[in-house]
Amino acid sequence: MLIMINKAKLLAILLSHANLHGEALTHVLPQRVITYRRFWSRIERASARLQGEWGVQAGQCVAYVGNGHPDALVLYFALIRIGAQLLPLEGLSVTQIQQAMTQVDVTCVMVDDALDFADTAAHALSELLADWSHFDPQLVAEDPAMFSLLLPVVQGAVLSLQPVSLLQLLSGASRGQEAQGAEAKQGALWVPEKIFTIDILSTLVLPALSAAQHLCFAATDKVLRKAS
Repeated sequence: MLIMINKAKLLAILLSHANLHGEALTHVLPQRVITYRRFWSRIERASARLQGEWGVQAGQCVAYVGNGHPDALVLYFALIRIGAQLLPLEGLSVTQIQQAMTQVDVTCVMVDDALDFADTAAHALSELLADWSHFDPQLVAEDPAMFSLLLPVVQGAVLSLQPVSLLQLLSGASRGQEAQGAEAKQGALWVPEKIFTIDILSTLVLPALSAAQHLCFAATDKVLRKAS
């Protein structure tokens, strides 16, 4: 699967996992175990809410302000399904976040629940998946060449945005076989508190998801350890 990932469509792979490997573990949240079947269901729910309730349309951009929460990946794949972009703002200062948001027209903002972010257009990330949305979204054909990410690039005091497509990320995923040797924790591959970098996505997250592997996210592991 890892060798062929750059020749396949990732959403199709995730749907296939939901059907064929539905009980395989994707990751664990503090109050819920996320299997590949549930992971795909959450992507569907998020697509419906984003478009049907919050009005996000193809070609528009949604920002994510947070620290590597796994539901931000659900947001990313949901936006791809409806032809929209994600602007991930992880580990940035308030000034840098403001700089990024002046460079693109952001339709809405998703924020980790634990963060205090003053923006009238902001939704807590948990709202995305709070309950089922009955809207039937208009989906676009999966196009790996679409620039689905706008990644912040910081050089000194200057912040710019780099458009990145799934095709670019997947073309680097052949190197993602390195994910097999990535740091493991209790049988899972360890994801730091910053998901949306070319390196983390190409060599760890996307190859692991393509192979229906178990991921452990630093952002939610902290909460799990506190609760135990």
